[in-house]
Amino acid sequence: MFIEQYKLDRNPFAEDSVRPLFVSQSMREISALIRQVGEGKIQSLLVSGAAGVGKTTLLSQRVRGFKDLPLSWVSPDIDSPRRLLEKLLHDLGPGPVEGSVEELRNILQVYLTHQRVNGRLSVVIVDGLERQRTDVVALLRSLLQLKARHLPLLQFVFLTRNDELVDEIMADHETNNRAVTAKHARLIGFTLEETHSYLRICLQGAGCEWANDLIPDNVVLDVQAFTQGVVGDINALCCDALNELAKQNVDIVKTPRLSSTIIKGVGARLHLRHAPDNWSRTIDETLSPDAVRIADLSGLKIEAARLVVSSGGQQLAEISLSRPRMILGRDPTCDISLDSTYLSRYQNLFMQTDGGWMIIDLNSTNGCFVNGRRVREHKLRDGDFIAVGHHQLRFAVAGKRDEPEKVEQPKTISPNDDTISTDVSAERQQWSALQ
Repeated sequence: MFIEQYKLDRNPFAEDSVRPLFVSQSMREISALIRQVGEGKIQSLLVSGAAGVGKTTLLSQRVRGFKDLPLSWVSPDIDSPRRLLEKLLHDLGPGPVEGSVEELRNILQVYLTHQRVNGRLSVVIVDGLERQRTDVVALLRSLLQLKARHLPLLQFVFLTRNDELVDEIMADHETNNRAVTAKHARLIGFTLEETHSYLRICLQGAGCEWANDLIPDNVVLDVQAFTQGVVGDINALCCDALNELAKQNVDIVKTPRLSSTIIKGVGARLHLRHAPDNWSRTIDETLSPDAVRIADLSGLKIEAARLVVSSGGQQLAEISLSRPRMILGRDPTCDISLDSTYLSRYQNLFMQTDGGWMIIDLNSTNGCFVNGRRVREHKLRDGDFIAVGHHQLRFAVAGKRDEPEKVEQPKTISPNDDTISTDVSAERQQWSALQ
């Protein structure tokens, strides 16, 4: 029994424990791609990510939806091309067959061709691609090229930690200039908010009604710093930490509480590296005007739109969207740089189109939210609010100000005058104050 006196009868983070299903935003996006594999819309889906991030678990859950779809799961213990072909013939049909490697390959191709021209898909999942033998990987890559009536004979999902292998397989598709699609998706660890939710859901699923007291917010920051949101590491760290807490509280009647001391001790025993840089600031972090920077303004165009930057309820700056494409992120090389730990290095792209300004998420860790809704891309309208971590940007079109301003009459340009003179000295002074 686990902390029996506190009505938590099991450790929800133990390796063999049954936990409530928790799906992060990254998992949801990859789940949608997995469905497209089962529908024949994607031939090759390559899912990369660190060890323990949950690639195998996610896929095993999602392929349950492949009803009546022949499927073969190729694990890293396949020790030869013959073993691979025998497994594919067994799992996909027609069944056990005797013959040489070349004969087995030909039989498999003939069978799959018959299936494909009759509209039946077959899926091969390759787990741990980086641990497969070289000759097995070579055979898999050759099977990618098989087709009938310009349709691929097999749909593939590759799981790997090695992005170089991903590049090689993606290059196979590009070299052959095929109409079928190949997609690469990287499964990332939970964000801080997702780790927080995951811990609460697991504890509540085990009957813990005091999850917020058991793992306070400052301890969640330490969990994230040790694990970077990798679910396998989260489970191992929290499992051992709760077991340690149970020993310390065996004769105590008050509600137990995990501490940073326990987490750090367990993290050291598990040889996890504590990287607090990204999580050292509190959730209530606010920006200062000095944290907002903009790249060199030489060659500015007439302002088309602007962003009003706010943090902690205070307006910090107004940024002119004066180029057709401007990148916002944490990296100092961005056109618009915000010195905040809640931003990715390259967060969003602001792009001017014929239909107006667009905002595009650059696969950022925490996503892009406009007016409270997560978006991949969004056509901006005057007054739209963009959440950047715990800070806000308000999009405003040119000419619409919060307060009336005196507008100077534009200079008259002669039809023969091929230059336009724009006075930007006041604007340059404004930006100098921000830099």
